[in-house]
Amino acid sequence: MNLLVVEDNPRDMQELLNLLHGWEEQNQPLGIRAESCITADTMQAFQGYDAVLLDIETPGIDGMAFARRLRACNSRIDIIFVTCHTDLVMDGFSVHAAGFLPKPVEQKQLWETLDFLAKRSISRRADACVTFKRGTACDRYYYDDILYIEARLHNIVVVTPQTRQKYNLSLTQALENLPQPPFVRCHRSYIVNTTKVTAVEKDALLLAGGGKTPTTPTYSTAIQRALLALKA
Repeated sequence: MNLLVVEDNPRDMQELLNLLHGWEEQNQPLGIRAESCITADTMQAFQGYDAVLLDIETPGIDGMAFARRLRACNSRIDIIFVTCHTDLVMDGFSVHAAGFLPKPVEQKQLWETLDFLAKRSISRRADACVTFKRGTACDRYYYDDILYIEARLHNIVVVTPQTRQKYNLSLTQALENLPQPPFVRCHRSYIVNTTKVTAVEKDALLLAGGGKTPTTPTYSTAIQRALLALKA
């Protein structure tokens, strides 16, 4: 299980890490990334994490604002607020927080939270997903989140309802890592997730959420077969 820990107080951070390492010794290894503040890099790295332990009051982008951006881009990551401000609990419902840990964090509460997160992480990893490498990071996408993939020069852009992310891959390489169907080539520069297709036009596929991809006759048979397979 991969955890992002954001805490600006060095003492509180060390206490958290000690508790996390104690849980590791009795359970399973954790991939822990510790940050004292929220940076542009932190904002881009969330897709590789199963959960975030987040101090609400942090320098730069505050924890609640970060949580809102995080939730807008990732519906599955578990957000656990670590705070002494219990009056902010209601704000956490707006980002569907999985829990709150009041400061000072107690071992029993944290370990029970980690037990819950570990079980949920195992269940979620069983869901169908694909991983694309971006530099030293690996981004995991659930198939159902992908609308389409577009070729851009020597790269691809993976498009979801909330994000567009570029990777140094060819469209052919991307398709090799995806189930066919529901993913099919609909244009020389596009792969579409046919579960997202709401209508077929002469030269375009309309997608859930209002998006669309171009299509050409070369790929019409593959598209039709994929759409029919969904109804089978």
